[in-house]
Amino acid sequence: MNRNITAIYRTHAVAELVRQELEAEGVSRSHIHVIPDHDRAVGAADTDDRRYDDAIHDLHLPETDVRTYQASIRHGDYVVSVNVDDDRVERVQAIMRRPEAEAYDLDARDREFDDVDFLAPSDSRGTVDPAMRGERDPAYAGSDMRSYRRRSPLSEY
Repeated sequence: MNRNITAIYRTHAVAELVRQELEAEGVSRSHIHVIPDHDRAVGAADTDDRRYDDAIHDLHLPETDVRTYQASIRHGDYVVSVNVDDDRVERVQAIMRRPEAEAYDLDARDREFDDVDFLAPSDSRGTVDPAMRGERDPAYAGSDMRSYRRRSPLSEY
């Protein structure tokens, strides 16, 4: 079984630090997604840039969670999602839970963005087959990260 471990961070510096530590742990850079992948001016969200929305859709996560990640990015935050095998989940979580990371409680973030519209993939991308979406692991309720189970690696979708 494969997993996506996902968290939302307030700054690009912390998201990039998490990426660097994951790479140092041996996670392939191609399995680490930082969205957006560059620093933005404080408070400057790219509300018109569909690239970030499409990048979130490329992770094949449940639509309710995609909405939260989209809204967070539009509010200036950064999403880090890592595709790993089950045997690496605990170590990846330890890296992503760094005390200085200040990741959001994702259930609280869901409630905050409950009334925000879900943005479907852009026309060129089509829709994601629900069978391909990762399934959220309920053990992470009230957590600063989420784990999604999937049958095959994200790279195969």
